[in-house]
Amino acid sequence: MISGREALGSIDQALNQAHTQTSDVETGIAEATERLLALQKAQGDDYRNLAQVRVERLAGPELVEQLDHAERQVLALLAERANAIAALQRQTADAQRLREQHEAERQHQSVQLDGAVAVVDQAEAKTQARLDADPDYIAQRSLAEQAERKALHAAEKAARSEEERQQKGEAYDRDPLFGYLWERRFGLPEYAGSGLTRWLDGKVARLIGFADARANYARLNEIPQRLREHADHLRALADEAFARLRLLDEAARAADGIPALEAHVADEQRVLDQIDERIRQGEEDDKALQSSKAKYAAGTDEYTVRAVEFMANEFRRDDLVELRRDAFNTPYPEDDVIVSRMLQREDEQQQLESTVTGMKAALDQQQKRLMELESLRAEFKRSRYDRAGSVFNNDSMIGVLLGQFLAGMLDRGMLWKVLQEQQRYRPRRSDPDFGSGGFGRGTVWKGGMGDLGDIIGGLGRGGFGGRGGGLGGGSRGGGGFRSGGGF
Repeated sequence: MISGREALGSIDQALNQAHTQTSDVETGIAEATERLLALQKAQGDDYRNLAQVRVERLAGPELVEQLDHAERQVLALLAERANAIAALQRQTADAQRLREQHEAERQHQSVQLDGAVAVVDQAEAKTQARLDADPDYIAQRSLAEQAERKALHAAEKAARSEEERQQKGEAYDRDPLFGYLWERRFGLPEYAGSGLTRWLDGKVARLIGFADARANYARLNEIPQRLREHADHLRALADEAFARLRLLDEAARAADGIPALEAHVADEQRVLDQIDERIRQGEEDDKALQSSKAKYAAGTDEYTVRAVEFMANEFRRDDLVELRRDAFNTPYPEDDVIVSRMLQREDEQQQLESTVTGMKAALDQQQKRLMELESLRAEFKRSRYDRAGSVFNNDSMIGVLLGQFLAGMLDRGMLWKVLQEQQRYRPRRSDPDFGSGGFGRGTVWKGGMGDLGDIIGGLGRGGFGGRGGGLGGGSRGGGGFRSGGGF
């Protein structure tokens, strides 16, 4: 079993590993791109060498001058590219330092928050122990429990009666003659029929035995109504008893200064939320930097694209095409060596381009996993799984699952589902089901957990309506831990 903060640390380690893997792929692509640029420059040098040999029908000096100009243009673009990369690296280093600073602040603030939560939890446990020894409180709690039990029993009885009325009343409701006489209030003082209508209605009533059926149907309708009225009355009494018990709980908490302690927890939580917001903003900025780095690594930045396109256009010029063709057809061995070298270089360039294509596909997958892991980390913190008392049952499984995710064997949805299934909260000193908290209507006893108090209290909570025991079972020593019972 590991704490939520340790689990978050494992996710952070996986994130660092994912960043390293992404960086390794980017480095490989960058090296291949640099090699492609070097091959293009070498091709330009060999074109110059061919021109200097003065192949037939070509004026060498003019062509050499053109190639020198092209090379200067490309070198200028690559110099701008190098400056842009250096600036990007400085920004990335600054962002990394800021992220590490924020994470250190978050670690410190998490400890502060956990301490404040523990103080509230301990204070509530002491208050509950005091109330558990107070005769007036015990009497009101017993009254509320009895009233709740009676209200639940009456509600169940009314529901059964309503169900029985629906079943038994179906035959009456489907009978059109009975329905007709019932609607006209036949046999009652308010019946308004006269003359032939009264005679015919009486004949129908005798034919179907309406007098007995009306009495039975009236009782069938009356019993559920009276039982429901009785259940509503008992529910109102139970609500009043519960409200008085809750007031006693809140008064005791106020007398022991718990609301002020909770306010301190809320302040500490706000500070942590502010740090998380700075971390989130930093992550957004980092994504933009990583996107720019990926472009430079893949050679899709504006400088590389312009340099490659410029050289490609130069090599497609008619005079260079003719130069190479004539060099291939001349008997001079110097030309043959240069052209052979250019052909080999083109083969290497094709192989490198194929390699870069495959590495770019791998980089896309790597970046996708990185973004999903960052999203999962954000969801982990939004769910407050790193808060005090949060634990994960199987510590080794988390490491294995993260490794499988980085290897592409597990998707983000399945990883998050397993984390949710593994997450638990340790039993607290205070009991969320104590007193008014055991009635299934929320609890004032949140142990400093704030917005998570009701969620944690509801996990296997004791109380009324057939629920099981509370956190940790029915009772604990030292402070009168009560489950609230179950009916």
